[in-house]
Amino acid sequence: MGHLQGSPARHSARPAVRRRLPPAHGPAYGQGQAHGRRQALTGVTGLAGQHAQRVPVYLSHSYRPDDRDVNGYFWRAFHDAGFSFTVDPVSPSLDTMTLELMMARSAGFVAVVPFRQEEERYRCSPFILYEYGLAVQAHQPRLVLRDKRVPPRSFRTRGTIDVEFDPASPDRCARDLKAGLSTLHEQASSRAAGLRYRQGRVGIALAAGTGEHVSGAKSRRAAVEKALDLDGNEIVDLIPFAGDSWQLAQNADGCDFVIVDLDDHEAAPIADFMLGRGTPLLKLARRGGDPITPERLLGSEPLRRAAAADELVTYWSDEAEFESRVRHQISRAMMDRTELSSFDDGHRYFRSLGREARPVFVSNAGSADGLASDLAQALYLESIPFFHYRYQNPIGSGQRWTGELDRMIAASKVFVPLIDGSYWGSEYCQKEYETALRLAQQGRITIVPALLDGHQSGPEVPYQGADLRDWSRPEQVQLVVDRLDTLLAADTGLATASPYPEPVQAGQAAVDVAIITILEEEYEAVHRLLKRVRPVTGSATTDNQHAWVVGEIDMPGSRMPYTVVLAMSPRQGTNAAVIVTRNTLQAFDPRCVLVVGIAGGLGDLNLGDVVVADRICAYEYGKLDNGGFIARTDLDSPADASLCAAARTLATRHPGWYSELDQSPARQDLAPRIVVGQVASGEKVVDDPTDAFFASVMESRPKMVAIEMEGAGVAAAIQDVREMQRGASFGMVRGISDLPRGGSAAAGRPGPSAQTQMRDTWKATAAAAAATAAVQLVRLSWPRPPRAASQP
Repeated sequence: MGHLQGSPARHSARPAVRRRLPPAHGPAYGQGQAHGRRQALTGVTGLAGQHAQRVPVYLSHSYRPDDRDVNGYFWRAFHDAGFSFTVDPVSPSLDTMTLELMMARSAGFVAVVPFRQEEERYRCSPFILYEYGLAVQAHQPRLVLRDKRVPPRSFRTRGTIDVEFDPASPDRCARDLKAGLSTLHEQASSRAAGLRYRQGRVGIALAAGTGEHVSGAKSRRAAVEKALDLDGNEIVDLIPFAGDSWQLAQNADGCDFVIVDLDDHEAAPIADFMLGRGTPLLKLARRGGDPITPERLLGSEPLRRAAAADELVTYWSDEAEFESRVRHQISRAMMDRTELSSFDDGHRYFRSLGREARPVFVSNAGSADGLASDLAQALYLESIPFFHYRYQNPIGSGQRWTGELDRMIAASKVFVPLIDGSYWGSEYCQKEYETALRLAQQGRITIVPALLDGHQSGPEVPYQGADLRDWSRPEQVQLVVDRLDTLLAADTGLATASPYPEPVQAGQAAVDVAIITILEEEYEAVHRLLKRVRPVTGSATTDNQHAWVVGEIDMPGSRMPYTVVLAMSPRQGTNAAVIVTRNTLQAFDPRCVLVVGIAGGLGDLNLGDVVVADRICAYEYGKLDNGGFIARTDLDSPADASLCAAARTLATRHPGWYSELDQSPARQDLAPRIVVGQVASGEKVVDDPTDAFFASVMESRPKMVAIEMEGAGVAAAIQDVREMQRGASFGMVRGISDLPRGGSAAAGRPGPSAQTQMRDTWKATAAAAAATAAVQLVRLSWPRPPRAASQP
């Protein structure tokens, strides 16, 4: 692009004015071919305005950007026919009870089923098949809109309305679609009354327990009843009706959902009975208990194929976790559904699918405020998040304008300068552009300039953008929106591996996981387990100072691997961990950061065991007074809860998880445990936990299971990134290389020199155990799908 020149006219100040845009009314749907379909759709339904109350149906659909036009096409048809859609928004994990509740509160079911070449047998998303099965179980009226390449055999249940469409020309199914809409409306409209709201009755199938399990079962039942009572629910005990199917149905069918203990021999048959009736179930089971039978209680075959095992049932390990998880699930069940009633709401929802969630920053001088206003309206309609100093400004009163402005630019995905003759004469525009230019050179933001006139003055703009000089205002807006939509919907993940991998440039690739190591043994242990490792080259602004390499971890049953960047800190300690984490986050934008390495074990841990942190305790942070050291928890950091759940169940679901552990001949029989718990993090190497200072720490935090030196620094760096509105989760996996026990060698306990010797002897084995556990967690139990295949 060229550079522009103009008069010194500019906006002299940028007041922090917060303005919420009203709902906008724009084109019927999308761009391109979608515009040409409006007329055809009018002939499909012709029912708009005839329905005083819309019929709520559940929509099962693809989240991929390639399918947005098809979703939007059918949304127009259903909206005009008097339907509203309940949808399950994109989320990092599956919640089966929430889906079942949405299904139960809908009057019908619709599935838009695109083709999936990679799905053998089905040739469509197994998630859509799972939701279709829920509709069949709930005896919902059903309409399936099926890509002609998807085999019909999976959707041939009696009563299903099946409409085949050609994604290249969906208008061809107009006649069948019109007939299907009419039939579905007739079937579903009689079911619509009273379905939108919960009944306030919840069934429980929780036995009182027998023998030594009586007290535990009673306390768990009391916790459930308390949680339900706090939300104003009437509790219906279903255990007395376990042997009478008629009475069981009579009592359960009026409930919003049923909470059932799959470990109990009295309750499990109730779950099986409710499953056949399509009743929403909160299924509970003790982690590590007996296998759940029959297998259908876990979910349908498509669901078991597509979901992680710990997403099928709510597992718990102790009473505290039981109560916490039950309260969380009950709270989610009380939440309102996402229902798309107005056309604009649905339009924004479908256009947003598959896009990068980070916002667009719009920069302009006061002379271009008119275009900026129209562009803001269009971005709102298209559901593209954005920042503008006048039309969308989250900076609150009293906050420092310049500092917050830099943070907003850094949190954005795209920077759009509207460059006219006044742009370079504005001090604020210059500062915004300079900030964006620095971030673009680091690979952290994309600049998409929009040229508004032909004046040639100002700095060079070396980025491809949009030349808007010969277009009308509506055309200018549409060109910018089209460019942004294409950019934000583009796949940001790494492609599947090439047999001849090329180097990756720092700042030019986004990965799923970043693994931070400190010692050479830790780095080597992880490196050995990665597939298709590629070197990383530095750029003009980002040196490869952390021995970065990018590799992959294959997931069983999927051709799409997880991408991983491996980093090594130049030294030990909290401050070094902050630096390596911050640099890795900026260069590779990972979804999760894992610290993998060794630690000292506390309590009853054994050498070679693996600890997965559920909380990082910055134990050196506290207060000294006359009573000694008092620890504070302000800087403690919880780890990713879903990762901890996966770690707790890994050994149960995959008992041979350590089969790939690289062990010396003397340790071939090593069978490490995985323990999830609190980990102490500080700057000290602790060989004697009976030392007065650390003993006071242990007294205040008796549940700590290990101690290490870098976790608090990594957690602090991630918190800084979160405050910049860039998300990254956090986890830590440590192998136990030594066992600080205190005392002296003369007293029969290892002293400091013996501790060092033990650590040196075991650190390679402990690092290998931690690396194996971390890689197996990613392979077998990772809570989120690979970045490049995250949508069904």
